[in-house]
Amino acid sequence: MDSSRKIGCPRSLRRLGAAALAAAVATIALLTAPAGAPAWANPSPARISGSDLSTSSAPAPVRLPGDKAVRNYTPTQLKSFERTGGDPEVLAYWTPERMKAAKSLDAPGDAEWVESKARAVASKTADVAAKPVAARISQRATNAPPPVTNFSITNGKLFIGGYESGSWCSASAINTSSKRVLITAGHCVHGGQGGTWLQNLVFVPGYNAFNTDHDPVGRFQAYWLRTFNEWINNSNLNRDVGFVTTYSGGDWNTTVVNTIGGHGLVYNGGTEFDTSIFGYPGNRDGGNVMWACWGTATDNSILDNKSKITCNFGGGSSGGPWTWNYDNASGLGSVRSVMSTVNSDGVNKGPYFDQAVVDAMNAANADW
Repeated sequence: MDSSRKIGCPRSLRRLGAAALAAAVATIALLTAPAGAPAWANPSPARISGSDLSTSSAPAPVRLPGDKAVRNYTPTQLKSFERTGGDPEVLAYWTPERMKAAKSLDAPGDAEWVESKARAVASKTADVAAKPVAARISQRATNAPPPVTNFSITNGKLFIGGYESGSWCSASAINTSSKRVLITAGHCVHGGQGGTWLQNLVFVPGYNAFNTDHDPVGRFQAYWLRTFNEWINNSNLNRDVGFVTTYSGGDWNTTVVNTIGGHGLVYNGGTEFDTSIFGYPGNRDGGNVMWACWGTATDNSILDNKSKITCNFGGGSSGGPWTWNYDNASGLGSVRSVMSTVNSDGVNKGPYFDQAVVDAMNAANADW
């Protein structure tokens, strides 16, 4: 069976789902180039989204079956985990059978629950989001993205295992100086309002349950988690962005970016842009293989700071990167949003990236 899948739609409703950057739109600021690519920047005014731009972080919790509480590691243990690629028991817990049996984090019905939580704070976020008239002006690249032919191993499946349970999201590596940071959705690291930090996170780049070698370059255990306080306290979907700092790991026991490469990250552009999106939607091959969608993301509404695209990517695709200027030759691009929700019409939405997302990424880079 093919190692990847794709889905097509009309240009304005194209497919959902990194190297050199192509010609850039003048309203985009490139924070960090993909590994091996030149940096470029042309900043524009930031849009404000959410009243609280701060983030919180915590050690990635570990609680395996039989544990009465979350594990507390000593400094000596943490140092030893850097040599072993993480807690050996966590890595051993995620067997091929458990990975295949995991359920998408958003199923069943969690996407609707998350969106309903956001409506509760709509009056608070709408006033802020609608402030600047200039923020409604968005521009697009002149050429539509080419079809995805390289399902890059820079993207992968983020397994999440609470106490005697297992689920997954999607994630990708970002090229920060520590070479250890993943970007995903906020709800893939924290449960939001009334919730807590999620447990037993392990990232598997290029996961493919249909291949004999389902983790082709190995696994990377989460060391530290970070997301916005607006997500933690209010389940504000405008801040549904999360970061995972990882131990060294994989088959070569080195950092994740040195192993698989890292996307760049862009911010402060318009909410309408051409994009190539990657993820593991549960409604496509059961989430057992990476899918891609590409086309034009459009502005969701004046009431919020999210982009939308009709890809009909279901639960499990959350956290997958919305890349800009994706290059099939290198498998690298720059992340401009992440998958957040899907509605009953198959419309997927992702939050707007502004300076606060940059600050959160830099904080995650310093968590190591």
